[in-house]
Amino acid sequence: MELDPILVKVAGKEVEVWPKVSARSNRVRLAVKPGPKIILSFPPHASLASAKAFLKDNLRWLEKVVARARPVQTSLVDHLTKFSWLTLDERHLAVEIATGTRTSLKISKEEEVVKLLIPEENRETCAVRALRRLAETGLSLAVARLSARVGVTVSQVSVRDQTTRWGSCSSSGTLSLNWRLILLPPMLHDHVILHELSHRKHMDHSPRFWNQLAAWDPEWEKHDQALTRRWNVIMDLGRA
Repeated sequence: MELDPILVKVAGKEVEVWPKVSARSNRVRLAVKPGPKIILSFPPHASLASAKAFLKDNLRWLEKVVARARPVQTSLVDHLTKFSWLTLDERHLAVEIATGTRTSLKISKEEEVVKLLIPEENRETCAVRALRRLAETGLSLAVARLSARVGVTVSQVSVRDQTTRWGSCSSSGTLSLNWRLILLPPMLHDHVILHELSHRKHMDHSPRFWNQLAAWDPEWEKHDQALTRRWNVIMDLGRA
């Protein structure tokens, strides 16, 4: 479950701090990502109250770090212009953007190209809506492909606009996936889905969970590190 942000004042300005339970953490940590986006992570055995106390004690440090944080790139159109590709299920497709009278998205299977037409006005909004619709199709196909491969069932696939995670899995078998996964390379795109599918076997981050993920994704550690590096490039796109 995604926790609500904590509002604190830093240098006289109110900012959001996103609390996050992290099975890999053994203590409370503060991290400032580009934007800035502030993450307050703490292990499962710690309480939210203790994490908030840690945050309060480190507001002076936070103020210094936030002042140095670089801004994020929020424009999806600019990103696709620079990195003109996306992942649709298991296919790595080129992206061509052109101006049209209305939003249109067509996939050329022969050319392996996604052709995106967007009007001159509201280019960003139209591009985000088009890619979110594409993600709903592509991610559902990918979950069907990968769940069949590893032999688990999924009750539903929900494509969402998460702010602090790539995906999640509920105890009822619903996978909630960030639409921005289609902006990742195929291996990382599949890695996230396999991570969530592993929760269909183990609803925690116990050694059994990591062993299961390793069986399905032998290079999961390499993929996880690459995913972390992509966070600052991808996660804030389309939020302008």
